[in-house]
Amino acid sequence: MAEWDWWTVEFVNVHAGAVGVLVGGGEPGPVYFDVGSGPDMPSTRHWSAYDGRYRRPRAEALRAVCASGWLGAAEYPLDWAAVGDRPLYEADVDLAGPLADWNALSACKVNDLWSTAGRRAR
Repeated sequence: MAEWDWWTVEFVNVHAGAVGVLVGGGEPGPVYFDVGSGPDMPSTRHWSAYDGRYRRPRAEALRAVCASGWLGAAEYPLDWAAVGDRPLYEADVDLAGPLADWNALSACKVNDLWSTAGRRAR
């Protein structure tokens, strides 16, 4: 199940975006939570789980991602000196860059919908 940080609903189309993580120049797999024994192993791809604690991968950079498969080109390095040993969800991580990239994509999608609707009306 995807964990999306941002949503828009335009003309009945739902558009979802999130903060993506880069580790070693690529996207890591999900983070698994060891809850002891049992058949189910909970997992997540939420950006805040990639904090290097409990043998989890440590995020090097963040970027915007979209449910449509789009990946933001801009990478926003994490300042681990500022984060320190805190979990990412407790750190004051600036997500303005990925959010702005995703909002720009959302605006393009809305413009595409308007232009398509205009062509159909003619």
